[in-house]
Amino acid sequence: MLHTTIISEYPTWFLFFCVAIGIVYSYILYGRKTFVFHEKEGKYWKYILAFLRFASTALIAFLLLSLMLKYKRTEEEKPLILLLQDNSSSLDISFGKFPKQKYFTQLNALQQKIQDKYQLISYNFDDQLSAFKSPDFMGNQTDISAAIDELLTRHGSQNIGAVILASDGIFNKGNSPIYNKNTFILPFYTIALGDTVLRKDLMIRSLHYPEIVYMGDQFSMDVEIEANHLQGQSTVLEVTAPEGKVVLSKVIPVTEDKFTGKVTAVGDALKPGISQYKVRLKAIAGEVLLENNYDVAYVEVLDGRQKVLMLYDAPHPDVKAFKNAIEQNKNYQFEQADIKNYTGNFKDADLVILHGLPSVGAAAKYNVLQQLMNTSMPVLWVVSAATNIAQLNTLQTIVQIAGNTMNGNDVDPVFQNSFSKFTLSESALKTYATMPPLLAPFGKYQVSPSADILFKQKIGNITTGLPLVLFNEFNGKKTGVICAEGLWRWRMSEFLQNKNTEATDELINKSIQFLTVKTDKRRFRVHSDKSVYNANDAIQLSAELYNESYQLINDVDVSCVIKGEDGKEYPFIFDKTINAYSLSAGILPVGNYTVKASVNYKGKLNTASCNFSVRQVLVEMLNTRADHNLLQMLAQQSGGKMYAAADMAAIFKDLEQNNKVRSVLYESFTTRPLIDEKWLFVLVLLLLTTEWFIRKYNGSV
Repeated sequence: MLHTTIISEYPTWFLFFCVAIGIVYSYILYGRKTFVFHEKEGKYWKYILAFLRFASTALIAFLLLSLMLKYKRTEEEKPLILLLQDNSSSLDISFGKFPKQKYFTQLNALQQKIQDKYQLISYNFDDQLSAFKSPDFMGNQTDISAAIDELLTRHGSQNIGAVILASDGIFNKGNSPIYNKNTFILPFYTIALGDTVLRKDLMIRSLHYPEIVYMGDQFSMDVEIEANHLQGQSTVLEVTAPEGKVVLSKVIPVTEDKFTGKVTAVGDALKPGISQYKVRLKAIAGEVLLENNYDVAYVEVLDGRQKVLMLYDAPHPDVKAFKNAIEQNKNYQFEQADIKNYTGNFKDADLVILHGLPSVGAAAKYNVLQQLMNTSMPVLWVVSAATNIAQLNTLQTIVQIAGNTMNGNDVDPVFQNSFSKFTLSESALKTYATMPPLLAPFGKYQVSPSADILFKQKIGNITTGLPLVLFNEFNGKKTGVICAEGLWRWRMSEFLQNKNTEATDELINKSIQFLTVKTDKRRFRVHSDKSVYNANDAIQLSAELYNESYQLINDVDVSCVIKGEDGKEYPFIFDKTINAYSLSAGILPVGNYTVKASVNYKGKLNTASCNFSVRQVLVEMLNTRADHNLLQMLAQQSGGKMYAAADMAAIFKDLEQNNKVRSVLYESFTTRPLIDEKWLFVLVLLLLTTEWFIRKYNGSV
């Protein structure tokens, strides 16, 4: 509905003034004349011409007043009814006594009735929301709360009247919908599906195992078993290694009506890669579901830890700080030793940390340090009060210090935005600013042009150009220097402030990671984002292509073939990103896959490969007993109601009786100048033209 009013900046009497102008002007032209054309003319000609001149003049005067037209538009928005249909596989297993086809027929009838009176938008959901279609009940996980949140994200600005939720009430991902804040602001009408009867079933309730182990190690797999209504019978748990060897076969008697048990199996990490250990329970007579009797443990076996060796001049709290930080990462094996007593071979390590070395107390080991620097072994120097600065300057070239450690400065770190070797989190950088100062040697510092400075020294309130932490990579050898001691103070202070040591550990571990990572000189690489995907995960791959200067490029197309263990192949072309490549291969069947990627660059064929596995998601099989209590609580707390599937037609009647489900009227206002109305110019022109034509026709012009 549209209402229009005229508004003006001038008083109302100005409108009468415009009329007066039209009258006066018309009178001047025609009022004093007895005749306009000749003595025998009809008197009506004078009045017609006077009216035409009056109307055109008054209308022009009106337009000069800058009048505005104000439009008020009133629109009615019908209530929006949102329907959520559970599409998870638990309903396929246990839909209840109400026939599926009859349910679909009644659901379609309900949707049609709602559409006739309200707005209706329907969705399917499992672990995510999707457009509505006839349910196939194939979803691998159920997240009711996330589906509700997504509904409000999409339609929160609309006039939502109610939400209809058709589900068995089972969720195995996300939070309980009972505690979702959005369920308190909208009425939920729930349709209770599924079977609430606990049926005879034997299942692997959970399988716990380490996702990463190291070659040569043993690891345990904890299998939790559950059996319902099978008391007095027995099953056999069998665990099979990747090569087919049975590592465990155990008879398990079911001693209770609702039985639970736990069995531990031990596996051996024999070769690198993804090892699949199959866990199976022998079926018992009377079971209604066999799919949950089987599971697989996907264990990634890495080819050995990297060894970090820390040598020192004398025991120091910094050594303990490094040890505690590094040992948190299972990829590293940490060893510490006083260099004066060390008899091992440093060449067995992947990184050597030298704390307070070289020193006067360990002068006899100077030749060992020289041998170390002549190798490509990465080294991290930590300068302390014991360090012999002169000898340090001769052993490395990343930083030269003209001074001594007898005099030191208390220094704070100042982060350098230009640092590019690795990144530190914003929270960590904020934490470093609150840490106690470190102790650095007093003197002049000269930094190698190829060095990359992470922190500079701040002495008091003055930010200097002196380096505090810096790294270098030259001729394949990586070197780092921490020009101060006292990281142990950071760790203690951070724990007192935050009850954790995350920021200090992040600095140590990011430094270790940069120094130990092996430089990859391949010109073409392909990677999988994960080693193991769930069956409902989209496969994500990435690729990089480097030119002769080892700069990332993506000028040419990259293709790949993903081949499953069954021999089936899936060809793809990578998408180009800013300077690399990415690919979303979608969802693939359960199994092991090999990716073979290729690119033709400047007439040369480059190839690369990687592997990944897709595992079955069995969570929907672990609980098929409908939770109608959850649906009842959800409906009650939101002001809605729960219905059996056979009674869903009553939802429409209850929606009509709900006073909260009503239309909303919206008023919108717009203004525009009256002078913008083109028809007014046409009217003025028509009036003046008519007057001119009459005078011309009668010979007065």
